[in-house]
Amino acid sequence: MLIRWLLGRAADGLPAGGPVNLNLETSFDGTRSLAFMHIPKTSGTALMSTLTADVEPSAVVRGFDLCLFGAFRQFDTFDATERERIYHAPSALPAESKLILGHFAFSTLRHAYPNAQIMTVLRDPIARLLSHWMFWRKHTDDLLQPFGSWADVIRHSRLSLASFLKLPILACQVDNLILRMLLWPHPLIREDQFIDPVDDEQLLSDAVARLNAFDFVDVIENVDFARNLENWMGQKLSYKSENETRDIPLQFRTPLHLELKPEAYALLMLRSRLDLRLWQIVVKQRLPGYDSTALREQSTLAAVARYGALMMAE
Repeated sequence: MLIRWLLGRAADGLPAGGPVNLNLETSFDGTRSLAFMHIPKTSGTALMSTLTADVEPSAVVRGFDLCLFGAFRQFDTFDATERERIYHAPSALPAESKLILGHFAFSTLRHAYPNAQIMTVLRDPIARLLSHWMFWRKHTDDLLQPFGSWADVIRHSRLSLASFLKLPILACQVDNLILRMLLWPHPLIREDQFIDPVDDEQLLSDAVARLNAFDFVDVIENVDFARNLENWMGQKLSYKSENETRDIPLQFRTPLHLELKPEAYALLMLRSRLDLRLWQIVVKQRLPGYDSTALREQSTLAAVARYGALMMAE
């Protein structure tokens, strides 16, 4: 019943008009660099493995810029391996890279590699946000040691889902993350504050303009996603979806039905309201005539069933 309520509410957020012209007819140019804006929990790890194996680039860059860290800057507390993966400015990225993969905002990729082809993949934002919470929740203190003070931020995932979604310090990770990565940095988006709904339409307009600047965009729920990517790149790919969120430690498990209460659903919707409209825009262009609500229903039900199993006590 609550899932149906959520899907019904989400359907109210259909895209407002405005020009949308994703580059669906362009072709990959093997002489230019390829940059992948990896939105967390969108099967990006599997896609990065595929691109690394099949494109066979001469040089690969992997890592993070600062868009997912909010106001956090205590990177000196990270261990050396993790610290080296953080790029504090576009100018810090290697200039000659042919393949750039990671949690980099659009602005970072465009400034660091002005001639690169940029691609990204979106996921139903409710399922993505649930996956994000669960993925963080699986981390024990031993696994968190390399991340220094950032580990304290990740530990908030051990709170209830509703409490997790209420914390402003987590806005950089949970509040309309797709839109944030498209627009970061933006004067209407504060690092450790939730987006003010009064700014929704301006931000959505700006984000759609950014989507139009990508060379390839799709949604992971599209059954033809891999084929679309192969057609764009003009080659066969070995893409196989991978599940990263597994083995939630017993001490961090709570029955999922106790988490999915009306307050949590309302917060999931609030934190995904703009991302949902962006996702729907891509679905409309990639799957013309397809019912996006039905696609979301499949995605949400599958996510709840899977994460419910992971949260069951032994």
